[in-house]
Amino acid sequence: MQDQEYIAHTFPSIRKGLMRIHHDANIAVETVLECLESTGTPMKTSNRSAVWRVERWVVKQSRGSFIARTVRHTLQYQKHRRHWDAACYLNRRGIHVPRPIAFVEWCFAGLHTRNALISELLEGQRNVEQHLFTMTRQDVGKEKIVAFLEQLARAINQLNQCNAYHADLSGKNIFTRDGEHFSFIDLDAVILQAQYTEERRMRNHVQLYDSFCDQLSDHLLVPFITQLLPEDIDPRIWMPKVRSGQQERRRRIEAIWEKQGKFRPKPEVF
Repeated sequence: MQDQEYIAHTFPSIRKGLMRIHHDANIAVETVLECLESTGTPMKTSNRSAVWRVERWVVKQSRGSFIARTVRHTLQYQKHRRHWDAACYLNRRGIHVPRPIAFVEWCFAGLHTRNALISELLEGQRNVEQHLFTMTRQDVGKEKIVAFLEQLARAINQLNQCNAYHADLSGKNIFTRDGEHFSFIDLDAVILQAQYTEERRMRNHVQLYDSFCDQLSDHLLVPFITQLLPEDIDPRIWMPKVRSGQQERRRRIEAIWEKQGKFRPKPEVF
């Protein structure tokens, strides 16, 4: 079964008033609507979206002024569907992501006024920066950290082999419960059917290196990055570029934090 056929069969869509509802075929539409109407437990709010938890699900709904929101969603329709499309695509290929439950679009006369994404909560999981921080604080030993990095590299390679490029592959967007199995979040940043160019690979490796270099030395990080390289790239040439890119990335981020009066946050210990 082709991707589009699979998605249409697994996540059928129906029209209900101004809403176009795409949902897991095993989840009743009434359950989706009840979830949208529930206030739940607020998790995050910004000028453009609100996120809240309803039991084991997470709802992310767009917000803002009606006019600005409608212009944004109508002109950037595909961009605002990207999270849902990526979740369905990766879920189909066995890549661990928050299970897609439903995607709801409010639209009329060709205009898209807002949307909401419902996905499964990654309960009991934390991002890999936090996980590694806990491992180092508990002094688990080099062998366990090496095993953790090897499993992480394997998961990242599986993602890239699916022709899916994650433009923000930093540690905060990779979650784990046990350091052996990993889930990818922030799927708005995933581009499907994307060629994994050298420029994109470098961007990802800089993001990953920046996530871990404060906690681990190159003695551990160079082998980790090397596992993410094709055989025709020499890590002795590649790694100096990664380090340079990381330093530039860190300067840029710290300049932003300085403007905002913030300091580099430390991962929370679990």
